[in-house]
Amino acid sequence: MKLANLLILMTLAACSTGKGSKEPETKKSTSDSISSSFKKEKVLAVSEVKDFYVEQPKSLNPALQDETLDRYTIEELEVLADSKDPLIEIAIRCSKKDYEKAFAVADKSFNRYQKIPAYWNLIANCHLNKGSKRKALLFYNKALEITPGYVPVLNNIGVLYTRQGEDQKALVAFEKANKQSRFAKTPRYNLARLYLSYGVVEAALPLFQGLLNESSDDVDLINAVASCYYLKSDYQQSLSYYTRITPALLSRPEIGLNYAVTLSKLGKKKEAQNIFSDISKPKSKMLLEYYTTIGNQLGVQE
Repeated sequence: MKLANLLILMTLAACSTGKGSKEPETKKSTSDSISSSFKKEKVLAVSEVKDFYVEQPKSLNPALQDETLDRYTIEELEVLADSKDPLIEIAIRCSKKDYEKAFAVADKSFNRYQKIPAYWNLIANCHLNKGSKRKALLFYNKALEITPGYVPVLNNIGVLYTRQGEDQKALVAFEKANKQSRFAKTPRYNLARLYLSYGVVEAALPLFQGLLNESSDDVDLINAVASCYYLKSDYQQSLSYYTRITPALLSRPEIGLNYAVTLSKLGKKKEAQNIFSDISKPKSKMLLEYYTTIGNQLGVQE
């Protein structure tokens, strides 16, 4: 496990979708054969559909919330669940792993949205979250046929490659998405995270800092910038960012562990021990190993 991966415990963000896990595919998805048997409706043009979410409740991680649902909790998603926009409904269904209903909405919406790249992007995201990367890539390519250089798809192909362990291909995809649109935030976030996972702090920091300048209270970004300064051995600057985080959130291991290490490096061992003692014991294997290592370094008994 690379050091930077332990210092910044973040998740890649997919444009217009949520996190998911691999599930066995026991039956053929309705989206595999999108049907045109429904009553004919007006086919929407690309210009008639927005790519960004609007009028959403504020999240703890607001930096990317107009581009992705990844940064919302299940409770926050519930607020959006009654949306009448079929694209948002597909995205929310997939975020909640309700794939059958997501694909049903996609089938029903085919006639109107068949020329909209975001529509195919969302279907691809659902397949990616289910664990079917081959199908996801097919639908991503369908979106690119409609709009070559479509940034959300380029970003999500990068996410796909990352999940396959092909970081070099992911890097190319994220850089291409970022170059295609300097204003898109999700590719910048993913590119910065990938740089940091390999300890390339000088490339990651300005990207994270730029995003934080646009959304100064985003908790993940504050943690990311603090971690960057830690890797640069600038512990005082790292501390200045951690102190911007609400104390109640420091019990989250992905934040509190890094904060405790920073305090320790500054000679504030007692404070570091107190922070560590309040951290919730992680459930994931990776975090648990890091938690144990930091506890041993601080001399804190579990």
